[in-house]
Amino acid sequence: MRYPLATYLRAGLFFTVYGLVKYLPPPIGDVCRYAVLKLFVAELRSWKIKDGVTVWFPEGVRIGRHVTINENVFLDGYGGLEIGDHCRIAHGCSFISEDHVFDDPDTPIWQQGKRGAPIKLGQDVWLGCGVRVMRGVTIGHGSVVGAGAVVTRDLPDGVIAVGVPARVVGRRGADATP
Repeated sequence: MRYPLATYLRAGLFFTVYGLVKYLPPPIGDVCRYAVLKLFVAELRSWKIKDGVTVWFPEGVRIGRHVTINENVFLDGYGGLEIGDHCRIAHGCSFISEDHVFDDPDTPIWQQGKRGAPIKLGQDVWLGCGVRVMRGVTIGHGSVVGAGAVVTRDLPDGVIAVGVPARVVGRRGADATP
């Protein structure tokens, strides 16, 4: 699949300019990353983007208010990525909103294209270190995902999920029952 020339030029400009601020230390780095990302992402309402955050297809990324994205997080906007207000994302997390098509065994995988699906995080979601969220997943409001989990299916509101693949092990709140 080929993209129009304007897409390549925009991507080149983004990677060049963002590359200048990607690893600047806080607090000046946070402000510089915000300024650059604000120009390229679909929506950005939080300035707490820490050093080393990688962004692919920024035009598909939406970040709500009072969100903290810690070091070395990977944001893939190919299929769409929406992060709700008040989310906390620990270092090393990845949001992968695309996948390769591999249905035809007679055609090399790299020639079969990609498919994307949006990832959505509700409000007040907390992801522990190294969580992987795969394409097409919605994580409900107030949910917590433990370190190292791989989220391959939707998670409802207010749950605690861990493991590979992530599974619900409890609920948040006073009436929580495992």
